[in-house]
Amino acid sequence: MKYRLLDWLACPACRCPDLALRADRVTTLDTWHGHWQPTEEGTSGLDLDARSLQEVLEGQLKCPSCGRSYPIRDGVPRMLLEDDDSPASGHRWTRFDGSEPEFEQNFLDMIDPIEPKDFLGKLVLDAGCGFGRHSFFAARYGAEVVALDKAADAVGSARANTKKLHRVHVVQGDFSRPPLRSESFDLAMCMGVLHHLEAPRASFGSLQDLLDVSGRLLVWVYGPRHGTVRHVSKALRGTANSLDDEGLFRLSSSLASTLRAVSHTPYRLMRHVPLVGHVVTHLPAHDHHKWPFDVVVADIYDRLRVPVTQYVTGEELERWFAETGYADITVTRRVRNNESFRGTGVRR
Repeated sequence: MKYRLLDWLACPACRCPDLALRADRVTTLDTWHGHWQPTEEGTSGLDLDARSLQEVLEGQLKCPSCGRSYPIRDGVPRMLLEDDDSPASGHRWTRFDGSEPEFEQNFLDMIDPIEPKDFLGKLVLDAGCGFGRHSFFAARYGAEVVALDKAADAVGSARANTKKLHRVHVVQGDFSRPPLRSESFDLAMCMGVLHHLEAPRASFGSLQDLLDVSGRLLVWVYGPRHGTVRHVSKALRGTANSLDDEGLFRLSSSLASTLRAVSHTPYRLMRHVPLVGHVVTHLPAHDHHKWPFDVVVADIYDRLRVPVTQYVTGEELERWFAETGYADITVTRRVRNNESFRGTGVRR
């Protein structure tokens, strides 16, 4: 945890912003003048003369208002309340360094009509960050990013995948009870998360308080599934419910291998063949042929472990933005094997 993260943290129980930090173990990172603005020279933990940035690996955050304490472990503040559940994530195995161009193309498609230039100099929340790939690109485009996820496996992976980016801060917490200060963020992303939550509409609403006035919210949600895809997904989730984490990992690996053989490879080989190319675009999850195998496994794992509580239509998503009071609303449809919707709006 970098010291500057204290500027945006708050107690998730009582919303007090004045958390006291106890640093038990600290490491020093190399940094350079070009990473920082002149006005940031006095930032806690930053020594530009020594080209060093301190990071707290182990310690504690304590709320002076309600007395709750939150541990810092492996460089990540663990800001869940006692009754919060932290589900396993398939992305504990996912490693990512941004070198695969397909990930960046996927990110740009998901955030459309937002562009890379819109991240420059902004404070961004990645709500439900998973293994950190969206945080990675937002930081690459010039943003300072708080990557938030409820799953311990996910934040561990996100930290490993963004450890070289000094402006990414990883926090374990629940954005429906956020450990973050109100009106802090210029932009909040919530990509592929809301449809998994018990109360997606309420969680959507909770993000508004974290945005500064004129801050922008960007979301992506699953649209309704139909026909064979719906029935197969339901059957697989039923099987997954009876498996432990390792059993589900083995099932996910088998399914990923099957997709590689019967969908990804045929699509890769025949997509440019006249007539046949159109047919193979209907193969299940064909566009995942570009993804590394471990990411396909983790994606299947998370889809099976974490149920979809609500599919959201484009009309519903647009209504959510309007009812919450956003302006400049844009909702567009994505079709990648199945229907999904991306939406954005500006807080008034």
